[in-house]
Parts: sequence; structure tokens; C-alpha cells
Amino acid sequence: MPHFEIPVNLVHAATIAKRLTSRIAQTVPPYRDSESLEQAQYIFAELFPYHLDSIDPPAAEQMIVSAHVLDLARHLVTLIELEGCGNDRIGQSIRNLFECLGRGQEGAILGLKAGEHPDSLQRPI
Repeated sequence: MPHFEIPVNLVHAATIAKRLTSRIAQTVPPYRDSESLEQAQYIFAELFPYHLDSIDPPAAEQMIVSAHVLDLARHLVTLIELEGCGNDRIGQSIRNLFECLGRGQEGAILGLKAGEHPDSLQRPI
């Protein structure tokens, strides 16, 4: 499907990871430990060097970083489900993160698991 063929963009993925961390922090009560928040913070830390740069790294580095962050993001979705902290905005951010890592179709599925509304206007058809 052509709308899922999105090139890897680590610079934008870092921006989305920062946004995702903020959105999870807003949903978790301050008195409660949250593994999903810790995982989101870890993902942002892994992508932080690209947040500072405006140019994506060479293709080989993109592949390695993308594969690593995709594994972390898959685990994040599991934690979001377990903690019940997902919502539409978090689900959209998950979908966007996967899109930026070159896995748009997987992101569309996992975004739903993280709380994105299935009838959201921003969801791909």
C-alpha cells in the first residue's frame, strides 16, 4: 500500500518520541511508577542525538537505529496496554513514530492498541 511506504526520518522520530513521552507523563498519576513512561523516556534518549541534528544519518546507521527503536517501541505498546494509560493522542503518536521508522502499516495496528480511535480522521485508510 503506497500510503505506508514512508522513508525513515530519525529527526522527526525524535520529535515524536519527545511528544510521546510528554503525553504519557500527562496520563500517569504523579504518585505512580510507570514502566511505559520510563520506556518512552528511554526511546527519546536513544533518538535524542538526532533531535539535535537536522540531517538524518547515513542509511546504514538509520537501519540499525530504526531496528533498535522499533523493538523498544513494540515493548512500549505492550506496557501501555498493561498499564491502561493509552488514549487517542498516545495512539496517534505511536502510529507516527512507526511511520517515521519506516513501518507505517505496523504503526497503524499498534496505534490502535495504544488507544488511537479507529475512526480518527488522521488514520490511513
